[in-house]
Order: sequence, then structure tokens, then C-alpha cells
Amino acid sequence: MIRLLGSTKLTIVLCLLLAAGGIAGSLLYQGNTSFGKPSTFDVFRSPLFLVPAGLLVLNILFCVVPRLRKMPAAEPRTWSFAGLHLGILLLASGLAVDGVSGFVGTQYFPVGVPYAGYHNWRTGRDETLPFAVTVTGSEVRFHPRNLQVGVKDAAGKKVGLFVVREGVPFEAPGTGLVVTPRKFDEERKTLVLDAFVGGARQAGVTATAEAPARVGGYAIVPVSYFNPEPSGYVASVRFTAPGRAPEEATLRINHPANFAGISFCIVGLNRDRYGNTIVGLQMTREPGAPLFWIGALLFGMSLVTHLLLKNAARRIDGSACETDATKVSGQSAASVEAVVGASLLILLCLIPAPSHAFGIAIDRDTTWEGEVRVTEPVTVEKGAILTIRPGTVVLLSGEDRDGDGCADGYLQVFGELRVQGEKDRPIRFRRLTAGKPWREIFFKDARAAIRHAVFEGAAWALHIHYGDVRVEDTLLRGNGGGARTKGTGAAFTRCVISGNGIGLRFWDGGPSVTASAVEGNGTGLFYREGTGGGKINGNRISNREWDVKIGEWAAGDLDLSGNYWGASPGAIGRIRDYRERKTTGKIVSDPPLTVPPNGVPGESTK
Repeated sequence: MIRLLGSTKLTIVLCLLLAAGGIAGSLLYQGNTSFGKPSTFDVFRSPLFLVPAGLLVLNILFCVVPRLRKMPAAEPRTWSFAGLHLGILLLASGLAVDGVSGFVGTQYFPVGVPYAGYHNWRTGRDETLPFAVTVTGSEVRFHPRNLQVGVKDAAGKKVGLFVVREGVPFEAPGTGLVVTPRKFDEERKTLVLDAFVGGARQAGVTATAEAPARVGGYAIVPVSYFNPEPSGYVASVRFTAPGRAPEEATLRINHPANFAGISFCIVGLNRDRYGNTIVGLQMTREPGAPLFWIGALLFGMSLVTHLLLKNAARRIDGSACETDATKVSGQSAASVEAVVGASLLILLCLIPAPSHAFGIAIDRDTTWEGEVRVTEPVTVEKGAILTIRPGTVVLLSGEDRDGDGCADGYLQVFGELRVQGEKDRPIRFRRLTAGKPWREIFFKDARAAIRHAVFEGAAWALHIHYGDVRVEDTLLRGNGGGARTKGTGAAFTRCVISGNGIGLRFWDGGPSVTASAVEGNGTGLFYREGTGGGKINGNRISNREWDVKIGEWAAGDLDLSGNYWGASPGAIGRIRDYRERKTTGKIVSDPPLTVPPNGVPGESTK
């Protein structure tokens, strides 16, 4: 048995097995999402891979120790030979220690609230740290914003409209006027700028659309702006442990802090449903890291030294044949084993762990068809188009593997989405697991054309922020909410919105809804804060509790004229207005239709 464990042939067999396992694991395992196929086997955490790895360590020990006993202690190559194999053992020990007592955890921390809980991804359980973590402050830093700035002369004649960037000066041609936009306040719509004209400089001048900055006879006015892109996230953290003074640290992306042997990284910054800031932290403990890196350094130095000494010995002796053949053969075989074994161990460390960066980005034109499983967030980037072919079934997960408090199955679209269903071959969006709703499809300044689709089993099926989203001949059924929109960029035509908690909820504007059925929902239309806009006309509206609900902060008018409310000819639906100030906007529901409008579809289960 001992002779077998020290066999060079066993070394080759084990290395081949590990190489095959590495190839199979890399090809089969596709993280937490695999489109069009079920979840696949994780080779790297299975006995098929771990048992050969453990046997390789034993093989190296039984192969090396007898050879070391036969080698002269005074020879430098004996020490380099020993260093090679000691380095491998330290590498393996570091990995083993990390596997036994290391962990990776995540948790969202509310700003200002001490908390010690976290989710341990190694054990799959919620656990408690032996100290409290308090996020005392957070900040999102942005790249300079792009702006459109207009300039007029003293007579009110337009000099030009300039696309500029915060902090970058521009000159209005033929005027000698140089303007440097310093900072644009999005909330107040105010631009702070410096201007130079006619040898005079003015700094810190403010300009708004209603009150342009007057500099040297020219009027400077901010016309529009683009949403800024975040450049970084910063969090201030306080660690408090019993019996020791609190410690403060500042976290930035790729700049962690360490406390009590645990490394803390900032991985997200968000707001909860009440608007409170929450900061996502990842905590990692790697007690085997020193052993691993010492082993890697020792192995590398010993390997180089061993090879140099071997070449030097050959030059001195003039021929490798003058050495004992058995000794050379044994040392060469052991050296090969050392190189191959350490290389495999290092490669194992470089193989991405199953808990990879969470989410998939689509940055080029992509087509989905057949059955598509979405078990982690999918993002359609700017400039990319995701096309979904007729008859496709998209199954979205309701699991929360990344521990952010939201279901992982959702799409966010910044580019363009084309849902190209057909009347007899609709595209279906459904939950992957019974009883666990998927999250939503979120659009931000995006374009979308959705035709002949069915959305079921979501927390919110569609979530639209501005952009241009056209939804036609589509069924939104059995969701927590059918669609929520912000702005006036959404349009629903010949749609059926039924059996949802809320049919449509809109904020800061309103969509266009025509020739559609909003029926059988808890609340049909929910109107939040913001100006009116959009048109909801020519529809059938009849719901279980309220046909229209207006929140207390809602403002502006809402056009609900020309709809059929389903109760009796000419009736107006059930409307609940929570606003105390009735002057903030009115609901126009007259005249109602006395008969159901033509062209409105009935609910289809096809």
C-alpha cells in the first residue's frame, strides 16, 4: 500500500483525473444561471474531485520522504528539493484551513443602526458576528454630469446650444465668452458656473431656466441634463467589540477594511422601501491565506533554485551521466511530481468559486428562444438589444441567493427589449418555483416593444422609469402588481390587466392606456405623487376594491374620461381620494361610456 502511494504512476493517474475534473467542472458548471437548461453539477465540491486531490497530497508525501532520506544533507539541491515539496504542503494546508474555518458572508446594514448579523454562504445559515458593525455614513460619488447649456446675447438672440460637461470650459463662438459649468444641482435645477468675458471673470454665478445668469450682456441658462454615472461608493464604518475601543474605517470599492481577522468590502449601496439608506457589505475570513502565500513563495523560490543548481552541476561535471542513474531518476521524478502537483493546486485557486459575481450582463445583441431560466439578475446594457422569439417561456427565480432581500429572478433593461410574441404563440414570463414570485422587469430610460406576452407570478411584472415602452396585446395576470410607471413614456394598447393586487400604479406622470381591460384587480389604478399626464380612455375598468385610488401626495390632473366602468350604463367607478388638499389636481371621469368599447380583448388563458 505504501509503495503504491509513493508511485510515480499513481501521480500521473491522479493528475490526469484532476485535469479531467477541472475541464469537466469548468464546462458543466455555469454559476447560478443557465439559460435553456436545468442546473448543472458542481464538480469542484464533489468527492469525484476532492478525493483525487487528497490522494495527490499523500502521494507527494510518500514519494518525497524516502528520497529525502537518501539525499546528502550538505547538498544545496537537497534543501531546494525539500523546499519544493514543503511549499506544496503549505499550499494545501492553507486551502484546508480556509475550507474548515474560513467563510464569506454578506449583509445589508442600515445607516446609523448597530448590527451584528450576516448570512454565511459557506454554511448557508444566518449567523452573528462577535462584535457590532455600524455604518455611520455613506456617499455615492458621480462622474461629471453632461449638460446642455444655452447662450443668448443682449438682444435675446440665440448664440448657441452647447453640450458640455461639469468642470470643462467651453467658448461661445464669436463672443469671447468662456463658461465653465462647475456643479448642477438636480433637485433645484440650478447650475453654478464661472464665466470670463471682456477681461472680467465672475465665479460662482448661479443660473436656472427661469433666472439665467447675466454675464457681460449674455444670458446663460441650463437647458437639460443627463443622469450622472456613479464613479464610486464610500461608507464610513465603526466596529465595536466588548473589551476594546471602537475602531473607525472608511470603505471604498476594492479598498476593504480589516477587523478581528475579518475583511469587510462595500458591495452595494441602496435604499429600502421607506427611503432609508442601506449599505451592502461582504465579509471574508481567510485564516489559511498566510500559509498559502508562504507556500507559493517557497515553492517558486525553491523551483528556480533547484533548476539553477541542476544546470550548474551539469556544467561542472561536464555530463549528467557521471551522476548515479537511480538518484537522478528518483530526483527527477519527484521534481516532476512537485511541479505538476503545485501547478494543479495553484490552478485550483485560480478557478472561479461557485459564488461568482452575481448577475449576467448582456452587452451585445442577443436572442432568447425555447425555455429560458433566469436565476440571477440579467442586465441589458445600453446599445444592446435582447430579442425574445415567439413561443419562448421565461422562468424567473423567486430565490434570494445574494441575500439582498429581493428575489433574484429579474431583468433590468437600459438598452432595448423586443418581446416578439404572436397571437397563437405568446411569450410567457412565469415563476420558476411554485409559491415564490419573481421580481420584475425594470426599464430605465430604455426602449421596448412588447407584443403578445403573458406575465404571471411576479412581485411587479413591469417597472418602467421613463424611456419608450410600448405594450400591446399582452396579459398581466396574477401578479402583486401589473405595472408601475414613472413619467409618460409607457403605452398600453389592447392589454388585459387582471387578478393583480394593483393593476397599474403611476408616479410623476402617467401612461397611455387605450382599448384595454383593467378588471378583477384589488385596486385597478393607483395614482402616486407627481404631475398628471397620459390618457386612460376607451377601456373597461372594474375591480374588486377600488377602481382608482389617489395617494395623499398625488398632484395634478388625471384624465379618466371615456371609460366603461362595468357596473351599470353611464356609472362612474369606485374612486378613493386620500388627498387632504383637493386643489392639488382633479380626476376627470366624465363622460363615462354607456356601453363597453369595441376592440377591448377578453382575458385569454392560451
